[in-house]
Amino acid sequence: MNKSLHNYFTTGEFAKLCGVNKRTLFHYHDIGLFCPAIIDENGYRYYSYRQFDVFLIISILKELNVPLKKVKTYLDERTAERLINLSKQKITEVDREIEKLLTIKHLLE
Repeated sequence: MNKSLHNYFTTGEFAKLCGVNKRTLFHYHDIGLFCPAIIDENGYRYYSYRQFDVFLIISILKELNVPLKKVKTYLDERTAERLINLSKQKITEVDREIEKLLTIKHLLE
C-alpha cells in the first residue's frame, strides 16, 4: 500500500467499521451519495476517518425511511437551518410512531 494511503481505510475496512456491506459503499458511490476520499490508479477506493460523520448522517436518515434521493439532496444543500427543520420533522414522525406503538402495547396488555 502506498504510504500516503496509510491513514485511510479500504472499502472493506470502512464497511466493517460502519456495519454495512461493501456493496452498500459501492452503490452509494455509484449514485453519487457517498464517494471515497481517494481512488488510486488501480481503482481501489479509500475512505478517511473524517467521512464517518457523513456516513452516520446517511445511516440515520436511512433508518428514518428518508429515500436516498432526498438524503443526497440534503447532503448537497445542507445548512444548519435545513438540519434543524429536518430534525424537527423527523422528531414529530418518531413521536407519532412511539404513540402508535404504545397504543398497540396497551391493547396487547
